[in-house]
Amino acid sequence: MKPPMPHKPEMHFGNRMLGRDHSTLIVAEIGINHEGDKARCLELVEAAAKAGADAVKLQTADPDENYIPGTASYELFKSAFLGAEATAEVFACARALGVEVFTTTGMHTFDWIERLQPACYKISSSTLGHFPLVRRAARTGRPMIISTGMAEMEDVAASVAWARQYGANNLAILQCTSLYPCPLDKLDLGAIADIERRFDCVAGFSDHSKGYEAAALAVAAGARILEKHFSLDVTRPSYDHALSLDSDGFRVMVDKVRLAEVMLGADHKRLTPEAATVARNMKRYLVARRDIEIGDRLSADDIGVMRLAPNTTGMLPRFYDQILDARVIRRIPQWGPIRLEDLGITTEKGEA
Repeated sequence: MKPPMPHKPEMHFGNRMLGRDHSTLIVAEIGINHEGDKARCLELVEAAAKAGADAVKLQTADPDENYIPGTASYELFKSAFLGAEATAEVFACARALGVEVFTTTGMHTFDWIERLQPACYKISSSTLGHFPLVRRAARTGRPMIISTGMAEMEDVAASVAWARQYGANNLAILQCTSLYPCPLDKLDLGAIADIERRFDCVAGFSDHSKGYEAAALAVAAGARILEKHFSLDVTRPSYDHALSLDSDGFRVMVDKVRLAEVMLGADHKRLTPEAATVARNMKRYLVARRDIEIGDRLSADDIGVMRLAPNTTGMLPRFYDQILDARVIRRIPQWGPIRLEDLGITTEKGEA
């Protein structure tokens, strides 16, 4: 009896499904790397699409709502804020290029973001505990992605429970470590499978490390959403340029992720038809170590366990004990396969 197949969480996202039986959603995190320049943001969207991104993500946080005036965060996000009209143009550009588009948001910007019909709502690591925002996003019925880079597991559980209570049925949770950049030994890619199992949801990875090496490994660890910062020039100061990939690096990452998906293959042990052909020719079978005549009884010295000539099969070694001391009713030449019918045994099948 075959064991039941494991449950595989899935979710709708735009016109596609996300989950272990579907290709990984690769998100270019533009964030605030446009530095408040609409033209640069449009250029980033176009470059991300050409580099193979499935979706682009912005950060739409009204600085007057989210940060205390005079702080470094306030000044940074004030300089990089795109208003409703500019953001609408960016959304339209992304859709014209065939990529999904979404953004983080806050309560002050929520209504005009909702009018743009984002592909999902992203709850950032820093707003995971912002329950009014989580509730408002959940009530729209749109897919929701929650990042976890600043949270303990109980914090994640509370936010997820709140989101589901208010209607978030298409939910993904991203493993993330909010260090900028994140050292490789702090990425904790092993937590991706734990997240999927604990919350019965699609799991993903928001990458704050430098380079592209973590992406393919994250897919192997179970991520079905990958989020990576994207820049036109990773040498620019401030913002998130230093931990981003440029167009060339992002394309390499996409290629490595797609190769990882091919190499992962099935999520269960299988014997492919091609491997089955190899197995028939390379397995060991029971053979006669000498010419065995009719009426002889088989001894241990008579029976070999060997690979046969190509396209030849015989009795599998598991029948070794069954045929010991059996009387031969048909002559078996030396190095020939021993078959049950040579011994008059018809109750079981011995061939592979």
